[in-house]
Amino acid sequence: MANANASTPSDPGNAPGESRLPRYLGEAVRPRSGESYDWHDHDFGQLVYAAFGSMYVGTPGRVLLLSPAMLLWIPPGAKHWMRYGANNELHYVDVSQEESAMIGADCRIMAMTPLLSALISGTMPDKESGRASDHNEALYDLLRHELVAAPDVPLSLAMPRDHRIRRFAEAALDDPGDVESVESWLAEVPASRKTIERLFIAETGMPPSRWLRQARALHAISRLAAGEKVSSVAFDMGYASSSAFSYMFRRTLGRSPSDFCA
Repeated sequence: MANANASTPSDPGNAPGESRLPRYLGEAVRPRSGESYDWHDHDFGQLVYAAFGSMYVGTPGRVLLLSPAMLLWIPPGAKHWMRYGANNELHYVDVSQEESAMIGADCRIMAMTPLLSALISGTMPDKESGRASDHNEALYDLLRHELVAAPDVPLSLAMPRDHRIRRFAEAALDDPGDVESVESWLAEVPASRKTIERLFIAETGMPPSRWLRQARALHAISRLAAGEKVSSVAFDMGYASSSAFSYMFRRTLGRSPSDFCA
């Protein structure tokens, strides 16, 4: 997958330093479609919520997809890159180091709930400035409890490290609908099929066929979150019908495509 390429002054990694952060500090942004940021990290934690649209986030060895049904946690010091989809509105919440230590040391994708959405909205400067400090602290306490208790959602994909297969995996993640079959996808890999199968299982935890199915599901979520119809996405991904596509989707993620529609 083509990683992010250029950082700008609005890069979310350039937020105020730890000394200026309260426990939680929110910001709403509308990035350009396709805007991206190369590898970076923060000395604070960060919650990322796509109120509209979707975005890819890369961490060492994995690619994560964020849509409006999800909330992403990035702990302090976690290297990551970002690439936005279309029609995005993102809510970022910077989290102090002390607070971050109580949320967790690993990147997570959590299921968004109406309560979490309301609490995140409450961290925006225009909201918290009108409340008493003890009111803000109570909301922050509740937000932390909700974050710790939130269930994880399996919307990430391990990336192979071996150079013989990584570029093919990146190309498939960018446009899995362009892959007609596993055989055609991996036909030019300079290794035997047995070696390819072994490398995928060892480095991603799944065989190529399952990896490709997961990549297609993530790509479909990105398009559905941008407002495309299920039937249109199914056709472009090479499925003969919406029902066949929906079956693959539920089999892969345990949820319906409509759960991710904008």
